[in-house]
Amino acid sequence: MEQKNKSQNKFTTWLNNRSGIVLLFAIVLVLANLVSSRAFKRYDITSPKSYSLSDSSRELVKTLDEPVFIQVFFNDKLPSQYSNVRQYVSDILSEYRTAGNGNFSYEFFDMQKDENVRLAASYGIQQIQIREIKNNEVGFTNAFMGMVISYQDQIEVIDAITSSDGLEYKITNAISKVISSTNALATLHGGVKVTLFNSSILSKLQINGYRDIETVVMAAVNSLNKKYENTITYEKVDPPAEDVLSLQEQYGVPVFPLQENGGPVENATMAVVMEGGNQSKCIDLQIGQTINLTAGQLEYTMIGLDTLEDDMEKNLLSLASNVSSIAYSVGHEELDTFSSEDGAALFGQLIQDSYNFVTVELAEDDLPLDIKSLVINGPHGHFTDEELYKIDQFLMRGGNIILLLDPFIQQQSQDMYSMPEYVPIDTGLQKLLDKYGIKVNNDYVMDLKCASSQDQWTGRQTDIYFAPMLESGSLNQKHPITKNLGYVLTYMAASIDVSGTADKKDQTTTILASSSDKAWTVSDNIILYPDYITPPDESEMSKKNIAVLVEGKFDSAFSAKPVSEESDRAFDQSSHLSHSTQNGKVLVISTSTITSSFLQQEAFQNTSIFLRNAIDYMNGNEDVCTMRTKGLSLNTLTKNKGKLVNFVKYFNQFGLAAIVAIIFGIVFLVRQKHRNKIRMEYDSDDSREETKNKKEAKK
Repeated sequence: MEQKNKSQNKFTTWLNNRSGIVLLFAIVLVLANLVSSRAFKRYDITSPKSYSLSDSSRELVKTLDEPVFIQVFFNDKLPSQYSNVRQYVSDILSEYRTAGNGNFSYEFFDMQKDENVRLAASYGIQQIQIREIKNNEVGFTNAFMGMVISYQDQIEVIDAITSSDGLEYKITNAISKVISSTNALATLHGGVKVTLFNSSILSKLQINGYRDIETVVMAAVNSLNKKYENTITYEKVDPPAEDVLSLQEQYGVPVFPLQENGGPVENATMAVVMEGGNQSKCIDLQIGQTINLTAGQLEYTMIGLDTLEDDMEKNLLSLASNVSSIAYSVGHEELDTFSSEDGAALFGQLIQDSYNFVTVELAEDDLPLDIKSLVINGPHGHFTDEELYKIDQFLMRGGNIILLLDPFIQQQSQDMYSMPEYVPIDTGLQKLLDKYGIKVNNDYVMDLKCASSQDQWTGRQTDIYFAPMLESGSLNQKHPITKNLGYVLTYMAASIDVSGTADKKDQTTTILASSSDKAWTVSDNIILYPDYITPPDESEMSKKNIAVLVEGKFDSAFSAKPVSEESDRAFDQSSHLSHSTQNGKVLVISTSTITSSFLQQEAFQNTSIFLRNAIDYMNGNEDVCTMRTKGLSLNTLTKNKGKLVNFVKYFNQFGLAAIVAIIFGIVFLVRQKHRNKIRMEYDSDDSREETKNKKEAKK
């Protein structure tokens, strides 16, 4: 026992020595590093979360069924601005791997080896020329800065990674594309349920082809199951007459009111409903009329059974969020998607990595079944009631409408010395917007916060009041479309009034973008020459809405379907929806000019991101919006002159350094005082001058 106590005392004495403490500290440090390497955790304190994964990226790699492998071709020893990008690539890929379920991996290749250079070239990755400063001389060097994403037999290449801005979006988008190319239903968990709602009472109408309905639907389901790995389940339902109206409210199925021998009216329906996730799609089984020449009488017949499988597949892909097509309205002098000068070709190119515009002439065509959104961009012509009705019912069934509307059309006077005239545009679309609580005014928004031009000869700067510069304070920083955007430049925009949405209980209204509070409008005697515009008194200025979003369930602008003499369908009005069956979205931007050639200008770079975010959000891909805008937010001063600006300027130059010096001095004095206190308490015979002074001062 005594020997044991001696050993303990010896060990305690050793621990109290400096060598023991140092050794013990080293052991603890090694153990802590081993634990931390297994329990890695990073904290991203930046406002837009620039250095951490978004939820959608995390969920994507978390649910991978097959391995995703990323090959990174990046040179070492790059100039500082590019070496930071390389480090960001390494960090963000590490985040992906940590969030993954073991099916995500990556590898950096040594680009000093010839075989890796040949491998990169085989994927189409090109060397890019970058500037570097070496030995006080500016030179150029070539470097590989790209990556390849592989999933099964599909690959996507991301080349020329010269900036970390939006890189997470590019990686996640590329992974989604290779997965979608392999399996269209990769993002649709739980499969798709197909329900044939078919009221048996309809059999009494003696409809040609009615007996074939279930056979055709089941054949389509079996065919699609072979194509999409048995992800579809099928059910047939004969709904009671009293449930039909509720089915219309839930899914948008057509209603056929039938009356037999003067008896009570019974509601019937006939439709194919496809459900997946939290969405549903309804395919109406329509009844038309034909003339039996032999009997000399009208007969009922089924319409569209021959294309039912194609229609079901389109809806299947739409439910799987594999959105690739967006309807683009034509036939009303809209901006042409094939013209890059005065049309919207650049707008189409902006979204072409994920979407493509499918032109739809509403006077002739119905809206395709596989789309979620309709774009109406800069129309000058008038929409008929039949066309407006198609738009309205598309919204009632859960569709989304993107409207870019101009308030005026410019007409040049024959007299070359006269100012152009600005004639208000009446497209008829306001009939719909009035019902939805939105009004696009016939005016132009002018703003003191605007773009400016500089004369190259005189250096004189001119404000372009009709090109409002919407700064971060004028952009909704809580909404995915505009979050993190430092500014958006607009041009020739109108003001939007959303006061009519105040009493819409089923709708949510969001102001996405507005002018500054130094704005005003002009609606007559319009002159769009900067030198001829005189701002009014500031008391007449106020904030003006330029982009608004209304979401939820809407009331139809029509009480019934407009009658068309050319229709060959029976019971056309029976499928009319007076209220939305699913949530829809209406986005109104009060100018189409920003979708034209302006997009190629550097000043409109953020405007192009705003448009792309709008397209993504309206198509259900809102998570990628914030990924795209990471690192773009600017915490700029709201003032550019005066005492506050000078104070901030000099504080940034000298104030921070002064604060650090003051803090250092305070810490130094406090530590000195603490050390002297310890000396006085434990070593009163300390002969150092500092201690003597303290003793004398104490006496």
